[in-house]
Amino acid sequence: MDYRTALVGRMLLVAFHANRLNTDWNAAKEWEVSQILKLPAGLEAAFEVHCAAISNSSIGLHGVEVQVAQHTIALRSSGKMTVSANGGWVEGCITVPLV
Repeated sequence: MDYRTALVGRMLLVAFHANRLNTDWNAAKEWEVSQILKLPAGLEAAFEVHCAAISNSSIGLHGVEVQVAQHTIALRSSGKMTVSANGGWVEGCITVPLV
């Protein structure tokens, strides 16, 4: 996982590139979750945010979204798909309004 953050007022910007290691991510249905980051103590999203990400998932370039809810930043599948442990990657950027 490689990521960069910026805090502008009460808005957190997170850009990331994640490579899948060790095991495939097999999402058996849409909206399955794989956590990638956690907000630092004391920071919480004001509301749930979703943003499209790009990946080489089995259903194509836009098979994954990034989601922030409360303290968790996670990847969510947009359908039944796999991100392979051998060269699977996801990258994206999300803006999070903070409480």
